[in-house]
Amino acid sequence: MLRALPGSLLAALLSLAAAAGCARSASVRAAEAGSYDELRRALTEELRRGSLDSDEARAIARAVAEGEIARAAPPRGVERLGEVRTCARHVEEALAGRAAGSDGVAVAAALILLEAGLTDAEGVKRYAAESAAAKRPGENAALRALAARALIAPGDGAARRARMLDGDQEVRVSALRAAIAAADPADRGALLEAARLDPYPLARTLAIRASGALGGEVIALALRDLWVLSDEPRREAIAEAWAAPRVLDAGGRAQLHWAISTQRGAPAIAAARALVRTGGADAGEAVSVLVRAIGSGPGRDRVYAILSAPLEDAAVRAALAETQGDPEDAVAFAAHARYVEASPDTVAPRERAAAIAWMMKLAAGASTRAVLARGVLARAGVRQAVPLLERDLRSREHPVREAAGIGLVELGELPRAALLLADAEPHVRLAVACAMLRAS
Repeated sequence: MLRALPGSLLAALLSLAAAAGCARSASVRAAEAGSYDELRRALTEELRRGSLDSDEARAIARAVAEGEIARAAPPRGVERLGEVRTCARHVEEALAGRAAGSDGVAVAAALILLEAGLTDAEGVKRYAAESAAAKRPGENAALRALAARALIAPGDGAARRARMLDGDQEVRVSALRAAIAAADPADRGALLEAARLDPYPLARTLAIRASGALGGEVIALALRDLWVLSDEPRREAIAEAWAAPRVLDAGGRAQLHWAISTQRGAPAIAAARALVRTGGADAGEAVSVLVRAIGSGPGRDRVYAILSAPLEDAAVRAALAETQGDPEDAVAFAAHARYVEASPDTVAPRERAAAIAWMMKLAAGASTRAVLARGVLARAGVRQAVPLLERDLRSREHPVREAAGIGLVELGELPRAALLLADAEPHVRLAVACAMLRAS
């Protein structure tokens, strides 16, 4: 197509393309090669000149993420790939290329692609079977977990239920995730058994979720029986399952009403939260449960209630306003955070401004809660937090640097966060790179 253009126009376009490539190539090349000292120098110079814009920052972020994927190697490579789950769609080609390898990292890449919906289950089954046939050492459990996650077709039920009993917990977890997607009524007995007896807490929770995906009155009642035998986290999962679309009107709503009427603590809050979300005649009573929980009880439960209550309700706003002066720091923080993050049509501008001022004062400090405050302000689009976040870019603590980079990205300040793409800590540079790619 270029040959069809007039010579003068062709030359101009080529010149522009070359100029653009030169302007960004040093940073991108360094990122692709994993030369982070060189990348840091290039970024510092671009920032000094004021020539680094958001598009360039995203290009560097992509090069960082793709380079890390390509270079990921056992034993840390699987963990490294886990960092890009949140931006898998933006680095699909790099993940596909890495999945074509012949080690445990390749298996991890294939699993990320499957869970992101970027590859089909039948292809994954063939991949896992071929890899298992090659008898690659040390990959058997990972391959079996990958194969189990792909068991979502109508004819996969027997194999999926067998994997729910596997001796490896990751294989069981993958089979239970597949059961959520498959929603096969024939899984009901196996799922309820796993919810009762699996020794791995995550597997028990996933089994409850998968049961909720099946729906029906039998599930609603079976989960009520399971409630008696369950710890607090499982009871919260049961409350969420009762609110699932296929369970709610098949007995789930009645069970949620029972929970808010007879139970206390986090399970009752979870049930009230579910009823508020689904609406209906019980929503008003559920709000009252949340308002009472905001005012009394253990601090952890009060924070849970604060985060669960609908700010549109006047009684909730009154409870939060009172709680903003609470002597328990975590409770007061959560109440202020709800006001900072509120939409203008929910909270009066004067009240939100007061909450922002309170949060800014806290954010100026150096405590862990100050770091959390800066994150709240960034998510709420409060630009006064930018200087505080920039200060954190130089922190010795890598979680603080990571939070600062993500906060700056949330505020649209990608060039200011770009230095972290050359951070010495892989987790930091990948977390910030993914945040930038998601922002695109």
